[in-house]
Amino acid sequence: MGSMALEDSNIKPIVDGSTLIGGVYYMDYDEAVIVSNDRWKDRAGGVPRHCYLLATAADWENPTNFEEDDAYAMLLRAKGPAKLPNEDDLMEVRAEAMRKKVTGNTNTESPEVPTNNEDVLDVLTRNEIQFSGIEAKILGTVYEENNELKFGSDVDTFYSSARYQVYKPREEALQKLTSIQTRDQEEGVRVGRVRYSSTERNPIGDEARVPIDIRDVIGSKTAVFGMTRTGKSNTMKILATAIFEHAQGEDEEIGQLLFDPAGEYANPNEQDEMALRELSEENTTVYEWGGGRSSDTESLRMNFFEEDNIKAVWSEIQNHVPDDAGYKKDFKGADVVGPDNRDDNYSAYYRAQRRRSAFYAALKRAGFDIPDDFSSAVKTAESVRDYIENNSNLSLDTNNGTVYLDRDDLEPFWKVVAEHRNEINQAYRNATGKEKDWVDAQLENVLVVFNAETGRGYRILQSARNFHDPDETGFYARDIYDKLADGQMVIVDMSSGTENSVKITSETVIRHIFNRAVDRFTNDQPLHDIQVYLEEAHNQFNRDNLEEAPERDPYVRLAKEASKFNIGLIYATQEVSSVDDRVLANTANWVVTHLNNTNETRELSKYYNFEDFERQTREAEDIGFARIKTKSGRFIIPTQIDKFDAERVESARRAAGYQASLTDQE
Repeated sequence: MGSMALEDSNIKPIVDGSTLIGGVYYMDYDEAVIVSNDRWKDRAGGVPRHCYLLATAADWENPTNFEEDDAYAMLLRAKGPAKLPNEDDLMEVRAEAMRKKVTGNTNTESPEVPTNNEDVLDVLTRNEIQFSGIEAKILGTVYEENNELKFGSDVDTFYSSARYQVYKPREEALQKLTSIQTRDQEEGVRVGRVRYSSTERNPIGDEARVPIDIRDVIGSKTAVFGMTRTGKSNTMKILATAIFEHAQGEDEEIGQLLFDPAGEYANPNEQDEMALRELSEENTTVYEWGGGRSSDTESLRMNFFEEDNIKAVWSEIQNHVPDDAGYKKDFKGADVVGPDNRDDNYSAYYRAQRRRSAFYAALKRAGFDIPDDFSSAVKTAESVRDYIENNSNLSLDTNNGTVYLDRDDLEPFWKVVAEHRNEINQAYRNATGKEKDWVDAQLENVLVVFNAETGRGYRILQSARNFHDPDETGFYARDIYDKLADGQMVIVDMSSGTENSVKITSETVIRHIFNRAVDRFTNDQPLHDIQVYLEEAHNQFNRDNLEEAPERDPYVRLAKEASKFNIGLIYATQEVSSVDDRVLANTANWVVTHLNNTNETRELSKYYNFEDFERQTREAEDIGFARIKTKSGRFIIPTQIDKFDAERVESARRAAGYQASLTDQE
């Protein structure tokens, strides 16, 4: 290969952008021992634990000696010191020199103490003992194919160790190495910079950025592990920002749903004074309990008396009413929804309609504010209407056999039915000659609750009142899904909700998203890309919960089926050991900050080669100092995660193609 081939090599700039630190003393397929010198290490800015090194056999300086077969480099990671063969001899020389210097004074009672090495060691010995060994792990091979840099996670051969020189990559060279992990090596979205150690006397610099391929994250599981106050929430914001950049830059619709238990995604905090919504006010919606009264936020409540919401309302009731009593189970088993279309099943449609009306009456008795324009349609037989009117002060508004109950008539109507249901059923059978009862078993189960005939009766519904707003239109979960389908960011601020309301709301939203995704999947419609962010994920994905919860549980489905429906999951927790093994095994991307005990770091060490970083993960408590492994990445990158601040928001907006920055808008 000639000089042009040498100059055209994509590996040469990496070597040129690196500093020579020594040569290889020993090498096999997995490890290498490097001989270095203190001066060489100083010139390279030190050799910290976990730093990347390059071993290459090619003569990159001399075109005439350059061999095409040598146009590769082995990527190494420094692990620690290694003992060289002559090290014992050198130490003996040093010890002997020390003894001579100390004992050379004839005053044995007060021998002269040497003040420095120069008093003890001769020049030759001083130079010799500056050499030391470095143990390194072989991560793989950097090579060229079709004029592109490639990385293989092993070596296909190795030569005599004497042929290899070892370099420490500087900023630009290091960035090229980290970019190999992305499909498009010129792109990738920055999430931070390379950081080797907690002690940074010689920081690499911002130029050595760490990019990730967003396609690794979309539709996959991503874990963010770390103790409280070590940067998990900041990492979640950076990942959301990276996805925003990618989606806007590539004109892709990727919805992002962030459950915000502390309100730190929706609102600025003291650390960064920025909120995620400031990435794009026009494409971000915040939902909160007190929302909907202004243009800033939307409400997490819905009108329980709006018939279009009945599926969502009944699902909400299912979550609120426990199964600890038979009458509660019977009540929850009533079909108040019925067929969507009357023509599908005429009888089932109208029977569900009656149960739904009685359910609305129970809500009213439980203290739910009922809208002024409320009207409930109930299909009735003439015998039923006559009996009710004859035993009450009601004058029923009837049209073609259907009674329309307003807010004032609703409760009295069903009170008569509940207290005289046997008589009403008898009158119905006598008039129609049918064996069926007008008040069927399921309607009776609703009336038992309405009329408080056992247990707490209608009071079992009162815990759901916080979810009801008579002035709301629509259903928040349906609206959230529609926004996500349009590629918007939705932040659900649950900071003012109770533990139970937070649980129920998140489950309701996830369940609705899954149901809509399943509908599209079964009807052969294209699926929408949606990313879901969860904090404290060990509560949802622990082993007991996944084993004991029913398959319809939204978190079980999220853990097992999300990727099938293009739903990506980014979950954060400080308890690796509490997350079910099946979830961990199917997690494609890992971001690990500080974990403070061996149980967690040992659990983490089961995956990839996180065991190499076990000590650092446990001891380095620096905020945002993480170890990152992505789906397409072949090795773990120690990374200082970028801070989510005004500068990062500005950068993301520019990358997304937004003409006006936040500063410009001011």
